[in-house]
Amino acid sequence: MEPTSVRYPAGGGPPGRPQVRATVKHLRTEVVGTAFVLKLALCAALTALGALLALQAPIAARIPGTLLLGLMFAHAAELQHQALHGLGLRNRAANAVAGIVLGIPMLISFSAYRATHLRHHRDLGTPANREFFDYGDQYGVQGDRSRTGVALSWLLRFSMLRHYAAFGASSLRAVRGREFAGETASTSRRIRRDHYVILAVLLGSVAWSAAAGSAAVVWVWLLPLVLVAGPVHAAIELPEHFRCETLSEDPFANTRTIRSNRLMTWFTNGNNYHVEHHLMPNLPIERLPELHAEVRDRLIHFQPGYVKYFRELVRGR
Repeated sequence: MEPTSVRYPAGGGPPGRPQVRATVKHLRTEVVGTAFVLKLALCAALTALGALLALQAPIAARIPGTLLLGLMFAHAAELQHQALHGLGLRNRAANAVAGIVLGIPMLISFSAYRATHLRHHRDLGTPANREFFDYGDQYGVQGDRSRTGVALSWLLRFSMLRHYAAFGASSLRAVRGREFAGETASTSRRIRRDHYVILAVLLGSVAWSAAAGSAAVVWVWLLPLVLVAGPVHAAIELPEHFRCETLSEDPFANTRTIRSNRLMTWFTNGNNYHVEHHLMPNLPIERLPELHAEVRDRLIHFQPGYVKYFRELVRGR
């Protein structure tokens, strides 16, 4: 699947964000906290079910439990994304609390993710653009490589090894009370706080599991994270900008939308409507399908489903 040149639909060139926003300004509404609370409740219930199954003795229960936990860890990261944009709850502090908790399973600092991600929205289309999750060949622009190099690149992406290494390095910096490069003193302070919370939960879980002579932390956290959540999260994020025109500042050129079924739209928390999200980052997640209906004829990078997208990616189309 090679990067395509920008070809706008009949009727002209790029509409630009101001034009789009002026056309769809009627979609702007206040954040509905009730919808997010329901999402949190469902995620918590499914996570609890997964933990219950993973702690059962029969392997026939542990495997689906581990799978469900990993899926919910990845889903929680998508809910965290909504919170960092201030689109979950109406209160900023409440969004931060929810975001911190949602990031614990996948070792994601809410404040670090928020700071980096908001800059990503600002800088996408320029050489200054950086993503929070580092997958190495971030957008699939590297030239010809050996089969070994290609295999290693995909292994690094779907294992999310760079993320775990970055978490370890950031945790060490936080424990030492250091500032974080490129961040203000207040943001660095919040990033340290997030790492203290995650480390406390992680170390407490390991200590309790060891004291109880149980492998619970392995089944309920380590295996779901490494074997399921990491690869699934990487798969959710891959289509966003992969092999798009990421040095163009036009969201229709640098971002991809995937119109999927209701289950996947819920699971990715609307992340499939990614062009729409970059056009209007502060639009409530629940209204992205309506924005999609307004702009779908202008989309350049578009797929009707995740299966089709990954099938074509594997085929090299």
